[in-house]
Amino acid sequence: MPAGFDPVSFTAISPSEFWLLGIAPCPNAVCTSIVRTTDGGASFVGLPAPASPLDTGSSSAGAVNTLRFADPLDGFAYDTHPGGAFWDTHDGGEHWSEPAFLHGRELLAFGTGAGYAFALVGTCQQGSCSSVSLERSPVRADDWAPLQVQLPAGTDPIATMTVHGPDLWLSLTTSQSTANQVLVVGTGAGASFTTYKSPCYQGLGGQLRAASSSAVWAVCPTGMLAGLWRSGDGGAHWQRLSAAPELPNFAFLAPASATAAVVVPSPQGGLLLTTDGGASWRDVHTAGSTGYSWSWVGFTDSTTGTALRSQVSAPPGWPWPNGPPPEQLWRTTNGGLSWSGPVRIAA
Repeated sequence: MPAGFDPVSFTAISPSEFWLLGIAPCPNAVCTSIVRTTDGGASFVGLPAPASPLDTGSSSAGAVNTLRFADPLDGFAYDTHPGGAFWDTHDGGEHWSEPAFLHGRELLAFGTGAGYAFALVGTCQQGSCSSVSLERSPVRADDWAPLQVQLPAGTDPIATMTVHGPDLWLSLTTSQSTANQVLVVGTGAGASFTTYKSPCYQGLGGQLRAASSSAVWAVCPTGMLAGLWRSGDGGAHWQRLSAAPELPNFAFLAPASATAAVVVPSPQGGLLLTTDGGASWRDVHTAGSTGYSWSWVGFTDSTTGTALRSQVSAPPGWPWPNGPPPEQLWRTTNGGLSWSGPVRIAA
């Protein structure tokens, strides 16, 4: 178990079994670390990690910043920033390797569902990507092959993907002279695809999160503020959630179900919760939230959720002699109504 572990990415396959990717002090050049729990966070064990540095924002070349496990054995560590690395394991993290399918190309988006891994890849230069393809492999093996889907030309490297079971959604900025991005929706684990208008705008990115095969949530920057959207028919039509307060471009969300979701309107402060599909929102006041910054929130099921937050204001005893405190792990078991933590990860 690495002492001083600082988590940056969370992934779970059940409320009790989850992993954290992070970094811990070490004498080596690469100090990337992984911990795992099978008892809901009561205890953790350390696992081998890929031989890549952690992407801390200064450089993503050959680095990782995201961990995803599809089942107890098959996991993926990657970074969708330019030059990021991509690793996978098929023995629960005991060994990691870099599959050859990504050689010379960039990973633009990634997701898993229905026993498959999906990767949007392309050759990118100066803000535009060519030879963009959606690749698929069974999670249990490195058997990557392109799916038969026509992707728009001139795809921007900033793309978002969400996967729920056998269904997936891709929102892409393209060279088309339209105000909105292109939304590509796949069903049957990539057996068929349909194209719709995305709620997000060309060149401004966005975030999609699916709660079911029909309920998909979105946060779309506008350049000034961000808008919240929800689809109840798998992405064919979208409704702007006008009851939500004004949100900055960097707001992000985490759906717990088709009708419940948590929104982080600002890194510092509380959380917003809706339980009626976005018709109304309430502040979720988390004990001790003042002076902290939320970096990630997600739900494993409709009741169990997790958040990562870091301390941004100095407590008594500052300056910190060994650097700022690590990220904290917080949990909810009632769909986001209340949160508890921090969960003790290491001694």
